[in-house]
Amino acid sequence: MFERFTRDARVAVVQAQEEARTLGHARIGSEHLLLGVLGQAGAPVVAALARFGITPEACRGALAPAGPLGTGDAEALRAFGIDLEAVRARAEGTFGPGALDQPGPAGERRRVLPFGGRRRRDEPGRTGRIPFEPRAKKALERSLREALARKERHIGPVHVVLGILDPDDKVTAGVLRKLGTDTATVRNGVLRDLPRAA
Repeated sequence: MFERFTRDARVAVVQAQEEARTLGHARIGSEHLLLGVLGQAGAPVVAALARFGITPEACRGALAPAGPLGTGDAEALRAFGIDLEAVRARAEGTFGPGALDQPGPAGERRRVLPFGGRRRRDEPGRTGRIPFEPRAKKALERSLREALARKERHIGPVHVVLGILDPDDKVTAGVLRKLGTDTATVRNGVLRDLPRAA
């Protein structure tokens, strides 16, 4: 299938791998594919996405963990019958001290990543290929179907974006929701721009 990808679409997939690696995620998800496409500054579909507030910085912000849980969070969880300190103690008893807060670069504390897990401890500087999440594979398959439905022989960044915009993909839908939009709205906007974006 990758032989049908244009140069820009291939670069977007490679950049998706780098985004996953930079974020410390163990797998490439559809959210990383979106970031990979957004890295193609000259692609017309990037301008269409920017009109919806979908920029690389905004997406990375939406994917970033929310920071350490504080007192207010502990009180909110307690309202649901969850004792945060008991959960922390159980996690540390099972996985070792600091299981929920792992040291990051230069000794700074970072939380376990919400999307795609975290790097294994024995692979701190992991290089090489990162596997695709099943939902990212489905997004790439949908990008092929999007190109074929439009009787186009090649898959470009716009087709990758259309493949990503599946309402059943909860992670990408959640990112878009954090950015104040949804998959249907963005899809319709991209389709309106399709003659210019393809």
